Amino acid sequence: MPATGKVVVDTSVVVAVLRRVPGLRERLHHAEELLVPLVAPGELEYGVNLATPPERQREAVRTFMESATLLLPTARTAAEYGRMKAGLKAAGTPLPENDIWIAAFAVEHGLPLATRDTHFARVAGLTVLDWR
Repeated sequence: MPATGKVVVDTSVVVAVLRRVPGLRERLHHAEELLVPLVAPGELEYGVNLATPPERQREAVRTFMESATLLLPTARTAAEYGRMKAGLKAAGTPLPENDIWIAAFAVEHGLPLATRDTHFARVAGLTVLDWR
């Protein structure tokens, strides 16, 4: 499903774009604005530092990030994170820590999350765009 307004982009989508997965660049171009939660660049840098050599990947990440808006955490982000983590634990359906933060950013801003990870569907109140 293409995004026509603002969309929060998960790390999995950025990685797929950098790997030139067919169709993803077109989906991104339909979005009015791409927003990337603060934790995603950290995940991307982790991947870059595992690459041999890392320079080309680092440049690709930098170029992508220049086209996006970085979302910084607020007290509301933390509140959403806490609500989500408690709800997921109570349901017995935990998510990776960084993914809970990414979901919290999207819910805080009332925006859909574009992802290639199916587990985001378990987050109450999160609108998920499945970009697999």
